[in-house]
Amino acid sequence: MNKDKRIYLLGPTASGKTELVKHLNNLFPIDIISVDSAQIYKNLDIGTAKPNRKELIKTPHHLLDIRSPIESYSVGDFKKDIDLITTKSLDAEKIPFLYGGTMMYFNSLENPLDSLPVSTLETKKKVNDELNKFGIKFLFNKLEGVDPVSAQRINSNDSQRIQRALEVYDISGKPLSSFYVNKEITQPSYKLLKLALMPNNREHLHLLIQERVEHMIERGLIEEVEEILASYPSLDDSFPSFRSVGYRQTFHYLKNKISKSELKNKIIFATRQLAKRQMTWMRKMENLEIFDPFSDDLNLKVTRRIRSFLKN
Repeated sequence: MNKDKRIYLLGPTASGKTELVKHLNNLFPIDIISVDSAQIYKNLDIGTAKPNRKELIKTPHHLLDIRSPIESYSVGDFKKDIDLITTKSLDAEKIPFLYGGTMMYFNSLENPLDSLPVSTLETKKKVNDELNKFGIKFLFNKLEGVDPVSAQRINSNDSQRIQRALEVYDISGKPLSSFYVNKEITQPSYKLLKLALMPNNREHLHLLIQERVEHMIERGLIEEVEEILASYPSLDDSFPSFRSVGYRQTFHYLKNKISKSELKNKIIFATRQLAKRQMTWMRKMENLEIFDPFSDDLNLKVTRRIRSFLKN
């Protein structure tokens, strides 16, 4: 039934992906693979809404806690890991089930690109120092000058992607967009079902984001970041782990760059911006089957669709 079949579940942050996966895990022989560029890091738990130990016993995940906060993890690393995990999943007669919100990772599975240069700590620090000193508008204007094609594709407030594009140019001398030239979409050799949670009610999503951020702070996000910094003294917001939403802002608070009263609002704003970018990615993707995460019969609709996919 599951031979050469895979399922993707995409959605913006706070759209209920994890709860849906828990439901589906009780019904289907799925092998759950996290597609989250922040949850790969050890100790980044509260701010990433990572499933806890009890939840992971019931719903085991791949690609959680596979790097320390000072280590890097590239799209190439992700694709290699996916190849290995999916092969083992199929050998065990399970269905590889990839879910998360890192759209660049999902995109890389269907759109080939040349191997991107690996950023160095020096390059990361250089670009990050410019961000902290001059702001995101300065970096975006710089990107427009060296790589106008990427600048058209990237939101002018998307600091992570802007920084990454500038890092690629700094290391290679070539614009990031040049690594995508003349690439054709790969036709997968397997059957693929691509499910997407796309909220019809944006205000409801914003309310859930606010509640999530408040809950994270109450659970000890600040203390979590303090413990991480104590374990890794060299860590700062030039590292990919601390570029993650919630961690960058908390780091700035602990370094007295923002006040505690500003912290919550800045995380909420950044999370809303992240959700907006995620949905922008999703609207450009092909063959997505869209579901409203806030509909009362979401579980039923998704369950029926997966059953149909596995039978046909």
